[in-house]
Order: sequence, then structure tokens, then C-alpha cells
Amino acid sequence: MVKYKLIISTIICLWTSLLSAQNSDNSNFLNGLISAYSLENNSNIIDEQGTNDGTAIGVSSVVGSIGNALNFTGLPTSMITIPESTSLNLNGTEFTIMVDIYPTSNGQSGVSVILQKGYETSGNNIYSVAYNSSNKVRFRTFTNGIQRDFVSTATAPLNTWSRVICTWKSGEPKTIKINTITNTDVAAYSGTQTVNTGRDLTIGSYDVSPASNTRSFVGRMDNVMIWNKALTSAEQNTLVNDNLGYNDFSTTTEPSTGNESSLWTSNGNNIFYTTGNVGIGTITPGNYELAVNGEIRAKEVKVETANWPDYVFEKVYALPSLEEVQEHIAQKGHLPNIPSAKEIESNGLELGEMNRLLLEKIEEIMLYTIQQQKEIDELRLQIQNNQPNEE
Repeated sequence: MVKYKLIISTIICLWTSLLSAQNSDNSNFLNGLISAYSLENNSNIIDEQGTNDGTAIGVSSVVGSIGNALNFTGLPTSMITIPESTSLNLNGTEFTIMVDIYPTSNGQSGVSVILQKGYETSGNNIYSVAYNSSNKVRFRTFTNGIQRDFVSTATAPLNTWSRVICTWKSGEPKTIKINTITNTDVAAYSGTQTVNTGRDLTIGSYDVSPASNTRSFVGRMDNVMIWNKALTSAEQNTLVNDNLGYNDFSTTTEPSTGNESSLWTSNGNNIFYTTGNVGIGTITPGNYELAVNGEIRAKEVKVETANWPDYVFEKVYALPSLEEVQEHIAQKGHLPNIPSAKEIESNGLELGEMNRLLLEKIEEIMLYTIQQQKEIDELRLQIQNNQPNEE
């Protein structure tokens, strides 16, 4: 099989320009993003980053802030579980958690779990975001082995979507942003997030919470995201003001409505497309990774192919006689092994294969030329031998 590798910078630049004209570039939000959960359905809890998928029980799919969301009943059997992962320990000096919540009841038993990563066998957390009985948000970290809580003064009202963004960075105060209002902790703590293994990340409830002490969230959740860095205030404002979801971080041709999937992923000045085929000027690319219905201008085209025709110069190669070539041309109207004009019109010209065939013919011509030169040299020698000696 011939493999094509097209290095066509002009097309990429043009395509990037077209996408940028329709979409702002939000690919910076992919930097440091560990996991992202769009929560589009209750049967598959997919990490958009492809790393930490999970499972759900006791939840239902409902209309969300972007596309669909999941509804949590407030029972300890209504939750999402993400299996333990080193990346989710957040064992560094900064991180950010974002989630859209639509609470339909105040926090139960003081606080209801939005998201938490527990430790040991108790209800304590390495980190957590919770909703309390006063409609406020509590953000917990576990810095240098010490549990530290910060509660917002702003509220996330019942029966309303609120975007919550919690950030912590060593040496700086924690922040909780609820929609457009940012609350900042009065204290700043330096250190690292304490790592405790053996517990899963859960959304909507504790993984070890007993039924008699239910602290499970009641309402809807959407767009759960975790970064291993503290997002800047400007980045947080963009997330809130533009109501961005994960699909908006990837380069797509339309703003995110929750109904489309990520098409292009961008990283700096590079864009990537890893599934499916691309058509430019056509909606039927067929089996080709790139199909262009039009002209292509490039400074360089590199074609990777196999079976390069050095075999023509091997002793076992069956070089057809010129009589055989002449007979083939008379019958078929084209050289042996070369596609006919009709075949090219129907199937197109495969650049790598055609270059291989043309070189095959050139090398055959070289063999014919060598043979003819030998015959010419022999005839010249015979002529010289047959000439009478001059006296």
C-alpha cells in the first residue's frame, strides 16, 4: 500500500485562518487540563482528555448549561465514580476545578458534595468542592497535611445555573468564582497538595459516606473540569463570560452548543485531526484522508512509497523485447504496466505509483540503450575488421 504524506503548509495556513475567523482560539485552556467531563449522557462518563473515564449510578440525563447534563437525586447511590489516578491526586502547588451546578435543594447535612477526592477511610478529602445549606460554595484543600477550607460569600441560587471555578496556588489566596463574582480567601498558604492514595474521585456524593449522614448533591451538574494549574482571572472571566465548554477549547467550525463533537484540536499554531477524512471543496472524500476538489499550491510534496524500481537492474528481471513492447502498443495503445488514458480519467493519477512506473520505464530504456550500444560497438568492430588494408 502506498502511504502519502503531504506537507502542504499553504492549505494548513488557509484552513487555520478560516477557522480563526469563525472562532476565537481557546486552545490555551487545553494546557494543564487533566480531565474534562461534558456529562452528555448517563451511560458513559467520558473524560474528553481520554485519560480518566468513569461510571455513573442513580443519575439521569437532562438539559444542561451546554448540551446535556446529569441530574443527581441527593441519595448516596446517585453519583459518578472516577477510579483512582495519579493525575487526579493534584500533588503539586496549584490547581483549578470548574463545574456548572443547578442546585434544586440546599446542601444536606451542612454540605453536599459537588466533587471530592477522599483519603483514608473517613469522609475527609484531599480536595473538594461542596454546596452548603446557605447556598454557598466551600472549597477544601489539604496543604502540607493540613485541611484548609474556604467558603464563598457569594451564593449559587437554587434552580439556576451557576458556573463555579475554584483555584489554589501555593503562596496565594484561594479563590472561588461563582458566575461573575470572585471571592478571595484572606489567608495564603504555601506548600504542596498532600497525596493520599487508595480513594477514587467522586462527583455528587462521598465514596464512603454512610446513608445515615447523607451529604449528596441534589440537582444538575455539567462541564466538570480539572486543571493542574491555577487559571488566571482573565482566563476565568473568559470561561464565564463566553460560557465555554470543552468543545470550545478544540478548534471547531461552530460555537459550542453541546450537540457537536470536537473536530480539530489546536495546540499553539498547530491543529490536529485524528479521526475521519477531510474534504476541501467536496463532501465526499471517500477513503482518502485528504480530498481536494480544486488546485493545490505547495513548495514541496513528499510522497512515501515502497517497491522502488531498482528491481529492473537485477539479473532476474524479465526485460521485454522491443518487439513485445511494439506489439503491446499496437494492441493496447499504451506502454506495458502504464495505465491507459481511460483508466486515468476514471481513477485519477496516483503520484507515488506513477513515479514508480515512470522510473521503471526509464530504467528499461537505459537497458535497451546499453544493449543497442553493445550492438553498435560490435557492428563498428565488424566493419573495421572487414575493411581492406590500404597499401
